[in-house]
Amino acid sequence: MSDDRFFEKLREDAQPLRYEPDDFMVTRITARVQERISVPTSVSGMLARWFRPLAASMAALVLAASLGLAWMERSAQTTAPSVESIAANNPVEISVAGDVYSVNNE
Repeated sequence: MSDDRFFEKLREDAQPLRYEPDDFMVTRITARVQERISVPTSVSGMLARWFRPLAASMAALVLAASLGLAWMERSAQTTAPSVESIAANNPVEISVAGDVYSVNNE
């Protein structure tokens, strides 16, 4: 491959930053892991673990859908004028660079 020693140098430079737990911490972490493994799960605990993320996902989906519907209704109300209203005999005013021009459909 290559003779680049980048990764070896990076590992050597990062060596002082590594966390090496002492014996007391290793024993404590091991005890906590064993305690969590050995405790049997109840049905209510298992349902709560599954229901909370499911409820949060559904709430986010409902929020996104309601915001989307509200945006669609608002954009439908502010659409461009219809062809019939443009074709009516009403003067149309156009403003360009501060000047106002009137256009009649005659």
